Amino acid sequence: MNTDLKSIIGARVKAARRSAGLTQAVVAERIDRTTEAVSNIERGRSLPPLDILDKIAELTNCPLSSLVEMPTEGGRLSERASLEMQLLATGRNLTIEKLRIAVLQINALLTTDQ
Repeated sequence: MNTDLKSIIGARVKAARRSAGLTQAVVAERIDRTTEAVSNIERGRSLPPLDILDKIAELTNCPLSSLVEMPTEGGRLSERASLEMQLLATGRNLTIEKLRIAVLQINALLTTDQ
């Protein structure tokens, strides 16, 4: 199994869990796994089956696709995956007005890189 994929999914699961304000123990209980199993997922040591990822996505209120989508840019993939998940989770907690401002600010960052 591709270790990058396990690391990326693990980083995103961890970021989603933290953004939802959940502990590993709570996630483990709700998805009917052990805390050690959740820890192994988050550290990229094991890749959970799709049904477990779906339960985690539902529990953390994030799209399943955001847990498994590969980052578009190289570098430290698990860090990028975690940051992308944090950005997504933060956006979900903003009002529509603040979300519009955030998008404008992110787009401004893009223009400074060119």
